[in-house]
Amino acid sequence: MMYSLDEIGLIPSEVSEVKSRGDVNPYVLSPFGEKKLPIFVAPMTCILDASNIETFAKSKVEPILPVRGNLENRIKLYGGGIWKGWTAMTLQEFSIFNSCDAPEDQHYYILIDVANGHMEELYTRIKDAKQEYGDNLTVMIGNIANPETYIECCSAGVDYVRVGIGGGSGCTTSVQTGIHASLPYLLEEIKEAKHWYNGSTYKWRTKIVADGGVSTISRAIKCLALGADYVMMGRCFAQCEEACGELRPPYPDMLVKERRYYGQSSEKGQLDRFGKVKSNPEGTDYWIPVTTNLTEFTNKFEAALRSAMSYCNAFTLDEFIGKVSYEVMSPMEFNAFNK
Repeated sequence: MMYSLDEIGLIPSEVSEVKSRGDVNPYVLSPFGEKKLPIFVAPMTCILDASNIETFAKSKVEPILPVRGNLENRIKLYGGGIWKGWTAMTLQEFSIFNSCDAPEDQHYYILIDVANGHMEELYTRIKDAKQEYGDNLTVMIGNIANPETYIECCSAGVDYVRVGIGGGSGCTTSVQTGIHASLPYLLEEIKEAKHWYNGSTYKWRTKIVADGGVSTISRAIKCLALGADYVMMGRCFAQCEEACGELRPPYPDMLVKERRYYGQSSEKGQLDRFGKVKSNPEGTDYWIPVTTNLTEFTNKFEAALRSAMSYCNAFTLDEFIGKVSYEVMSPMEFNAFNK
């Protein structure tokens, strides 16, 4: 049975040796040698663009430059010394990149931003690219909603995989297609798949990024506790002052301004990415209040994660990720929990 993140509660350790939240380390070391929280900022055009990517990169989270405009301009931004980090590409763009003889002394961090991470062509192109670039290429793909596909990711040399389809508030794929698997189900089943294939030749190198519906700090921490190495968050960052999306002033009876928030497969998202609507829209488009900023949000996230880790006797993320027990709540208990 599939349960939502809101329906489970984490169970603390019987005894915790952690004396203070300050004793735990909630950080991961980014590929760029920086201490970061285990969070990727979703590559959404209503959050990130060339004007603010450096601001996000200097914070405690890892941003991904979204698909927008032509690939050449994004590669110039990436390789011109202005900004070095993750950039998103379509599968077609990745194919062009893979055949363009990019400088071999440059390390590339690329998200192949496709909705369907189950396509055989995707894994074929990754294997080819890995042979071409070797250790100079780090690849993230997504999204997947079948636990067995994780094994394919490991076999193909995928470095990070986004897990979850249709769960985001800006996405309507599940509503339209019926394709869906909850994050607790996927994370538990991937853990089981690792155990099942434990005696095989697979190396569990592929990092798991829980993606879709991770719209609160509590949900994010639950994903980590269940086995995600990272979470990808969108809405929380769209509510930050530093996001780039369209704003409108408060109504007379409102105290805060609002930002337009939409999925990348929505009509507006496709217009941003491709300059036209290429396929049937599978995303929402609405306004959300701007209620925080990057520093405030990341500080709150860090404090909550430190606290959860201390309850669970985890001094490091390695001791916390995938090692926490949980129980399913009744509807009445959820109402009591969800204050």
